[in-house]
Amino acid sequence: MARNEYVLFKGKLSLGVPFLDGYKGDPHYVIVSEDTNGKPFAIVTNVKSDSSLAGPAGYLVLYLWDQYFDHPMTADLGKLPAGVATSDFPKLDYVHDKRLLDLNAMRPIALDTKNERNDINALLNEMLQLDMSADGVDYVYKTPGYSDNRLGWKPAKDVTVYGFGFLFEPGKDGLHETHMNQGNPKPGKGSHVKDHSNENGVFQDGAVMVEVDGKFQALFVAFQTQLVPTDNRGRPIPGQSHPILNGVSATS
Repeated sequence: MARNEYVLFKGKLSLGVPFLDGYKGDPHYVIVSEDTNGKPFAIVTNVKSDSSLAGPAGYLVLYLWDQYFDHPMTADLGKLPAGVATSDFPKLDYVHDKRLLDLNAMRPIALDTKNERNDINALLNEMLQLDMSADGVDYVYKTPGYSDNRLGWKPAKDVTVYGFGFLFEPGKDGLHETHMNQGNPKPGKGSHVKDHSNENGVFQDGAVMVEVDGKFQALFVAFQTQLVPTDNRGRPIPGQSHPILNGVSATS
């Protein structure tokens, strides 16, 4: 099972903070939202993999941006109160919920921290309706290991954000692992690939969804090292599971 508690946060978007050239720490885009009391909550999503696959393309995350997300769960999401939900919210499963997304449609996406063009930073900027023509707002990204001075941008419209993932501990002021959390193989002895197999589970996948003018969009993220299909515990099935791309070039 993945670390910490699987939750959903619903709130009003206040800032989008892309991961730019010169920033410290893990390459995460930070989505800053607020609950009904105005308390900030950080939703972080990977813009680059920690994969040890050979070559620069091995670090590209896989994504699917559904700009017209029309799953039955949207009715339930709309009824939820703002804030952190630890129960009675839709649980996501990329593999076992066939209505959620088409895994075969996922594709790799680059990280361009210098120019922010055609990368996941730019995708999220657009999805969050950020006003990039305005001056950036100072934002301090704090983690247990370091603090980083960054720039964020405000949205041009009212945006409701739904973040699915695992709660920060001990602060409970944000969530991470907003990606597929199953299909991680156990690396063989001597492998340089990081071991994420303890994070496997079902109906605990992460994602970022937004609601603008009553319409939903969803961003699904996975990694090239993850395998499908998975069993009822989210583990790869020996002799059956394969990479999500399954022969599609990582540079396509």
